[in-house]
Amino acid sequence: MDTDRYGRTVAHVRCDSVHVNWRQVDDGLAWCFTKYLKQPEVCLPLEKVAREAKKGLWRESNPQPPWEFRAAKKDPGR
Repeated sequence: MDTDRYGRTVAHVRCDSVHVNWRQVDDGLAWCFTKYLKQPEVCLPLEKVAREAKKGLWRESNPQPPWEFRAAKKDPGR
């Protein structure tokens, strides 16, 4: 679909009939990164159901989004 500012490919990945991006969110293995989210109507409901079912990372009491983790590494005082 695109290339990000670091030269990485941004894509929707499918394997057979499975949309891998959405499956990861549905299984609680990925976050909806709302800053760049192009299809919130698909991603956010999947994330909400995974949170409510405490799937994957949502089993943790206070999971830290990756963008917050990276920001804290850049600025340890955060």
